Amino acid sequence: MTSALDAAMLAVGTGVRAFGSVIGFVLWILVMVWIYNIAKRKGRHAVGWVILGFFFWLIALILVALLPSKRTTDSTGR
Repeated sequence: MTSALDAAMLAVGTGVRAFGSVIGFVLWILVMVWIYNIAKRKGRHAVGWVILGFFFWLIALILVALLPSKRTTDSTGR
């Protein structure tokens, strides 16, 4: 009887881990899209930022969010 309970617990644990992996993957994809959109909006090379984010997602997200936009106009009145 214990082996049936162990098998059931193993199946539930495996399902929970698989679900957690899927959720983690979906969140990772959403962060990649977020990095892409921020970089594109700021006039940066969006694909390059996504490649950086592929390996260092947190660093890339923080850096691209903090960098100034290349599309800002010069306010000196030229």
